[in-house]
Amino acid sequence: YYMKPFCEIIVQMILPGIRALVAKELMETHGLTQEQTADKLGVSQAAVSQYRRELRGSRIKLLQRDKKVMTQITELANFLIDENSTSPKVLGRVCDICKSVRNDGLICSMHKSAMPSLKNCTSCEECSGC
Repeated sequence: YYMKPFCEIIVQMILPGIRALVAKELMETHGLTQEQTADKLGVSQAAVSQYRRELRGSRIKLLQRDKKVMTQITELANFLIDENSTSPKVLGRVCDICKSVRNDGLICSMHKSAMPSLKNCTSCEECSGC
């Protein structure tokens, strides 16, 4: 029996969505080019292009529904603009966004869709901040 843990859903669906929204914020609000955005995110320019066209990170609508997550994404983009931002602090902010996604139940519908056997699962509700 194959289990697809929630962290796999985060990696496949949520993280690309976070990157797509941060990329959008960096380009639209801060005027960065795709190349500059790619450098800030540590991805290729081609990846940023795909985020922009929603070929990657297609779950942004799910994330956009949550005001707390969107505030965290805006704060992350602002933090990335700061020349004094450090990798550990950036990673910590990404982890905070993922925790919010999980704690707010945003991942549950995707997880249950990927694994119908989880229809009565309450793991996300029971875990506050894993």
